[in-house]
Amino acid sequence: MKVYPRLALDITFKDLSFNLLSPCLFADRQTIIGSIHSYWQTSKEILVSLCVRTSFDLLLKSLELPAGSEILMSAVNIMHMEEIVKQHDCIPIPIDLDLATLAPSIEVLERSISPQSRILVIAHLFGAIIDLDPYVDLCKSNNILLVEDCAQSFDGWRYLGHPEADLSLFSFGPIKSCTALGGAITLVRDKDLAEKMQIIESHYPLKSELWFTKRTLKYLCLKFLSIPQIFGILLACLKRLNIDLDRSIGSLTRGFSSGDIQSQLQYRPPIGMLRLLQRRFENLDLSRFDRRQQAARNFLTLWERSNFYPGYKATRHSYWVMPIMTKDPQLLMHRLRAAGFDPTTGATSLKAIGSGAIQAERLINSILYLPISASLPATEIDRLVRSISLAKIGSLEDASKDVA
Repeated sequence: MKVYPRLALDITFKDLSFNLLSPCLFADRQTIIGSIHSYWQTSKEILVSLCVRTSFDLLLKSLELPAGSEILMSAVNIMHMEEIVKQHDCIPIPIDLDLATLAPSIEVLERSISPQSRILVIAHLFGAIIDLDPYVDLCKSNNILLVEDCAQSFDGWRYLGHPEADLSLFSFGPIKSCTALGGAITLVRDKDLAEKMQIIESHYPLKSELWFTKRTLKYLCLKFLSIPQIFGILLACLKRLNIDLDRSIGSLTRGFSSGDIQSQLQYRPPIGMLRLLQRRFENLDLSRFDRRQQAARNFLTLWERSNFYPGYKATRHSYWVMPIMTKDPQLLMHRLRAAGFDPTTGATSLKAIGSGAIQAERLINSILYLPISASLPATEIDRLVRSISLAKIGSLEDASKDVA
């Protein structure tokens, strides 16, 4: 049976094959980095790093904040971001979200600011792009550094971060838009801060080319396995062998192993990764982003339950993923899988950080990511909508519902 996978890797077989052959080609590291910079039309300083986590760690190293400094963060965040904050002897302060916009609550933020507050990290979740203007004013008046995490919201050259953000972080990891199987672009407003970060990073060893070749081979295999006809066979085999699908795919796509995260971050990207990043920018096809957004909009139009997904009031959305909220995500997941769709409760490593962020916890406990991508045919989108209605009609979570 044909099964549409949870995430379509945003890279072609041609790009992956090129990357396997690229070690045979001569390349000057600084020339490639200069070429990568040229695609980012910004007055800010540009840093190319191994990943967003590396850039965030470099920021905290450069600032040398006193122990006990508070880092205000979107309450739904990558687990490693919270861990990095703690490893620098700082305190993560979760700011609960408005699920309709996915923006941190201004009211909660204002109550959370203290004399120890140093940084505000706002994550643009699921492809929704938050209007940062209110946060810019609040940060300026309280002398707080504003960091926007755009790892999930890259929309080609149409959004290069807020002009007043002190740092804008963009990820090109394996499951991200325009993936280069790794790599990050960090835009830094303050030249001196950018220089400090670059000096620290310059002392890191290079991640090996062998590591990146193995990584490329792994994702070449995963790309092949994600062909719907092949993926259906894979699911049947895993089921027969009583192997948990989510755990298996999660372990394969996880960018970092368990253990000390900082030791895994402190590397410079290998030249193969830089070469692939340059190639992806050179051949960037905005129409693919448009097709993905149109697929999501087509689904929402057919579904006619527009307030049952997080971010439904976002003024701007690239629809990196299409999550919905349901009271029983596991049950709906298994029923949709039987219908030929592979949704998941864990397409990303997001979690609700800290405790007491009611909306963030509600989101994480009820989320289900649907397999909607630029390549999903319109007829299958229609069938997905009908499958959801048949599977769990009346049992979805209203994202507009206010929980006290």
